[in-house]
Amino acid sequence: MDGIPSGEQILAGLSHALIVIDSRHCVTRVNPAGEALFGTSAKHLVGRPIGEILQFSDPRLDAALTDTEISLTARSVVVSSDERKLGIADFDIHPLASDSAWRLIALSLLPQDGPILESDAGDPSNLAIRAPDILSHEIKNPLAAIRGAAQLLDRQLDESQKPLTQMITGEVERVVNLLDRMQTLSSTQPAQTRAVNIHSLIDRARRSTEAASGQRVRIRDKFDPSLPDALIDPDAMMQVLTNLLANAVDATRHLANPEIRIITRYSFGASLSAQGENAAIRLPIQVMVCDNGPGVPVELEREIFSPFVSTKKEGQGLGLALVKKLMRDMNGRIRYDRENQEELSRFTLFLPLAPKN
Repeated sequence: MDGIPSGEQILAGLSHALIVIDSRHCVTRVNPAGEALFGTSAKHLVGRPIGEILQFSDPRLDAALTDTEISLTARSVVVSSDERKLGIADFDIHPLASDSAWRLIALSLLPQDGPILESDAGDPSNLAIRAPDILSHEIKNPLAAIRGAAQLLDRQLDESQKPLTQMITGEVERVVNLLDRMQTLSSTQPAQTRAVNIHSLIDRARRSTEAASGQRVRIRDKFDPSLPDALIDPDAMMQVLTNLLANAVDATRHLANPEIRIITRYSFGASLSAQGENAAIRLPIQVMVCDNGPGVPVELEREIFSPFVSTKKEGQGLGLALVKKLMRDMNGRIRYDRENQEELSRFTLFLPLAPKN
């Protein structure tokens, strides 16, 4: 009928990528938006296993590509192709009505005016940090008994034997402190956000860090004086800042000329879709903590914010995991990268604006 577009015309006019895969998990059809997304023609994509041309930051989504029993939708996931990051997209995979062994994949690339920020969806670390709520009670009770027994033994031993009981007590206290920090990670209490001048918090965190280092380091700053207030929890943000600054001090401890910088600026690019919210939350306020230390090893960069991942020999690997959680509780984000021109490690905080009265 005249005036009614054909199925081919409809597919060609869609702005999101559509990919059809067969029972062998190979590509059989790609629309023009899919060709544009992958940067190649359908001729070069058809026949290839889908796992070769499409990868995700979450391995569970990778597994879904070859599991005919799975039908799912994921929002704001990092998408890559042939080890090249494409950006952040909404992802959907479900079986075709005509043949359940064949499936349709839809990818809708989100705007990338700003930095790539991963969402909470499917984050394996979210599963890991809930474990303390289940295990803490069962672990702390026997630890308390061990500590009590060690303290009783300590009273009956001579001075030459007391270091053993003191070691037991010290190790028990270390494990209890570790559990306490893990419980903080699993806390679901909402952040108490309000309008805050981020520069006042940075100044407090800087003075505290310099004092703790015995004035060994000087933290330079470069502030945007016109920066508006951020919508944050001031206590949580102080913990984030002091944690990052302490890490920077530790990273530069053995350098002859340690350099730590804090930079603030306003950027229009970054945003996120918060759970339960229709509109994206803008994250234009940026705070960068930089240092000239050795940086994060390449093999750990993707996991640096996960619990129990640490670059320090004595580290527990919970500090940056806690920073990530606190930022997300405040509807913010954090990113690590390396400033190649100046050879600086850089943690960037992305914060939401406080509403205008």
